[in-house]
Amino acid sequence: MKLVCSSLSLAEQGGPLQWDPAWRLVLASASPQRAAILQQAGVEAQVRPTAVAELADGAPADVALVNAVAKARAGRAALSDGERGGSLVLGADTVVALGQRILGKPVDRDQAAQYLRALSASSHAVLGGVAVISPAGELRTAIVSTAVRFRELSAEDVANYVDGGEWRGRAGGYAIQLSGDRFVSEMGPDELNVVGLSLAALASLVQGLLPAGIVASGRYTA
Repeated sequence: MKLVCSSLSLAEQGGPLQWDPAWRLVLASASPQRAAILQQAGVEAQVRPTAVAELADGAPADVALVNAVAKARAGRAALSDGERGGSLVLGADTVVALGQRILGKPVDRDQAAQYLRALSASSHAVLGGVAVISPAGELRTAIVSTAVRFRELSAEDVANYVDGGEWRGRAGGYAIQLSGDRFVSEMGPDELNVVGLSLAALASLVQGLLPAGIVASGRYTA
């Protein structure tokens, strides 16, 4: 796993935030996977989906980071003044990149099949952008890159997977936490980043938020 904090180091960003038990965590995302990751880690979060125009083109890491920050800022902006003063807002984005080509959420089954054929017998990167904004408005960001290699997929593999519909709403057209894991021959550390939210990145940005030892276990079980 490669973990960096956008173009700045955490020291340049002001260092990690320190979680205050009096705060509430607001997840600015409609992703059920991200909500479940936090729940399974024992972290209570209020889910407040945001409607933002997501960046789709550009360097994959930049796209993931820009989208994560946009979601966090939109989530914070949607809070009332009273809520804002006691809320840590979390935004996240996941980008699947084959080289510099971003494979977004397929628009239809044909594009889903096209993505799977492109990923067959090759390595790609899953970039996870994570952004948090403190009650005082302090922004902290991180990017995680996890390498994933697919085995060679047959035409039957692709057809059966597309028929199953798991590709819908999934970056890259597959879900590793579901039956998409059978396509993976190798994967770098941080499976949760591939699912949708790196707890390691979150822990690096906000100290004391996650229960002790939870990052090491780091496996999504749904």
